[in-house]
Amino acid sequence: MDIYDYLKLDHQKVSTLFKQFKSTNSKERQKQIIDLLTEELTVHLLAEQDMFYPILEEDCRSRHEAFHGLKEHQEIEDQIHAVKQNSSAKNWHDKVLKLKELVDHHVKEEEGDMFDKAKKVLSEAEACALKEKVHFRKMKYKDNLKKSKTVD
Repeated sequence: MDIYDYLKLDHQKVSTLFKQFKSTNSKERQKQIIDLLTEELTVHLLAEQDMFYPILEEDCRSRHEAFHGLKEHQEIEDQIHAVKQNSSAKNWHDKVLKLKELVDHHVKEEEGDMFDKAKKVLSEAEACALKEKVHFRKMKYKDNLKKSKTVD
């Protein structure tokens, strides 16, 4: 498996969580789904920003897409913060919907133009090696999140 397939699996996992959120009426279950969803998104974004995007930033063929992707990451991070602020607010569902729209837009661009450009920058071997690096970085971030939750 290469980095592209690995990131697509993450995208599919997030999409599934959004569908689960939409399909339940239980406020408690929705909160649980959002907690998991925001954790998955956060570790995904951080690992990409640490391991994937810097490689794309270095090459003129993919620099624009990397910078654009980072801008979208910031928008998603800001919306994650808004969603986590107050789940009892009247507009909480609207905030979650806005997060979904931002993520869907980003995924479409990332799996399209960005992956196309990245395939010109990374060899198949590099793409496979990068998948491992991103995976381990994500595990590190997940571990750190769990540790911070037990401290809180």
